[in-house]
Amino acid sequence: MQFLVLPPAAVLAPLVTGYWFVEDLANANQGQPIHTVPHTNAVLTVHLGRPNVDELGVGVPRVSLLGVQSRIRTWGSGEDCYFVMVMLSLPGLIRLFPGSGVDSCDNLLDLGALLGDKTVGDFKDDLTGAWMPNRIAERLDAWLVGRLGATRRVAELERFSSAWLALRCTGRLDAAAQTVGMSSRQLERWFRTHVGRTPRELIGQNRVIASLHATQTGVGDPLAGFSDQAHQIRSWRRYLGVTPGHYTRTATSEVARHFRQEPNAASEVHYL
Repeated sequence: MQFLVLPPAAVLAPLVTGYWFVEDLANANQGQPIHTVPHTNAVLTVHLGRPNVDELGVGVPRVSLLGVQSRIRTWGSGEDCYFVMVMLSLPGLIRLFPGSGVDSCDNLLDLGALLGDKTVGDFKDDLTGAWMPNRIAERLDAWLVGRLGATRRVAELERFSSAWLALRCTGRLDAAAQTVGMSSRQLERWFRTHVGRTPRELIGQNRVIASLHATQTGVGDPLAGFSDQAHQIRSWRRYLGVTPGHYTRTATSEVARHFRQEPNAASEVHYL
């Protein structure tokens, strides 16, 4: 497999954290399951080669949108595997694909059903014609900037972004609500409406992902945010399906090894 991470245009930086390319045209990993971890980003995926298959062996959409992911997902690369993932922040999901958060939460949406088959087909064909990662990144920049002009701005986006930043920094719902001057209950309704998950659920996911990142990289404390080791183990089992001890004794997948070392992606965890 080959991997590459490219940054978006500066204007998109608050909304898009990077373009992640995965290519296995030689079928080196065909039949080997690959696991993605629960995450609080959204992912727009465009298959430039033949689409992957899900855990049931069913082909995934050529262009898909996945919102907040609260469980492990398993997929396999097949013949002519080549795709790019647009890694979206939660404000990016809300701004670029307004109203999709609930439907895309834990669900791989066919983008054609959301935006229209012709629109998405033209978009996919344009990227396939570009083929090389740097040219694809340029086309993605242009298409996403076009989305900014074509979609109506969500009125509370700035306040949501501020609340999400506070929630990530403090891990406390009351602090996030205070930051934007609203009640905790109102903030919970906002998050459910826009991303399909409550702030408390997202806090739990972020804590586990930070723990996994620290375990994978050796940077940070894997127990940070947990009341004790038993709390950490319960949370890992809930979200990752393994204990920290079992994970450290298991060989890390090729994709996880690469992306944890990639400077432009090292702050994110996406694969076990």
